Amino acid sequence: MLASSRSAHRRMIHVEAVRLFKAIVRGVSAVVTDVAGSVADLLVMLGLPILYAVAAYLTFDLPARLFAGQARFSSTGLLVFLAALGVSFLGLSRMLRGAAPVAPVRPKFARAMLLATWAAGLLLTLADLAG
Repeated sequence: MLASSRSAHRRMIHVEAVRLFKAIVRGVSAVVTDVAGSVADLLVMLGLPILYAVAAYLTFDLPARLFAGQARFSSTGLLVFLAALGVSFLGLSRMLRGAAPVAPVRPKFARAMLLATWAAGLLLTLADLAG
C-alpha cells in the first residue's frame, strides 16, 4: 500500500467512526426525548384531574374558613388560594372553550367530571365547616 492511500484510508475510517457516533447519539437522543415526552404526557393525564379536584376544594374551603373565622390567611395560604383559583379558572375556561380533554375520555364525560369535582369540593367544604 502506498503511504498516500494509507492516510486516506485512515482518514476515511475516522470519518466513518465519527458518522457512526453521531448516528448513535441522534438515536439515543430521540429515544430519550420520546420517553421523557411520554412520561410528561402520563403525568399530565393522571395528575391534572386530581389537581382540578384539589383546586376546586381549596377554592371553596379556604375562603369559607376565613369567613367562618376558623382560620387566618397567611401569605402561604393566600398563595395556595390564588394557585387553586388559577387552576380552577383554567379548568373552567377549557370547559367553556370546548377544549379537548387531556385524558382519553369523551368531552361530555370530562365536563361532567369537572362539574362533579366542583360539587364534591362544595360538599366537602360544607362538611368541613359543620364538623
